[in-house]
Amino acid sequence: MTKLSKQDKIKIYHLWHDYQIGSTELSQRYRVGRSKIDYLLPLIDHHGLAILDQPFTTSYK
Repeated sequence: MTKLSKQDKIKIYHLWHDYQIGSTELSQRYRVGRSKIDYLLPLIDHHGLAILDQPFTTSYK
């Protein structure tokens, strides 16, 4: 599986939102698991594209 760039995630979201391309086709096109696409799309839909600008951090206490 390849890691998706921010630009790829934006393209995937627009293909899904604007052109109604399904998550199965998007996962094949970008060679990622469908579950990753199914997680990404509602996340961006709910929080907006600004969510992609936040750094990934894990806080262990």
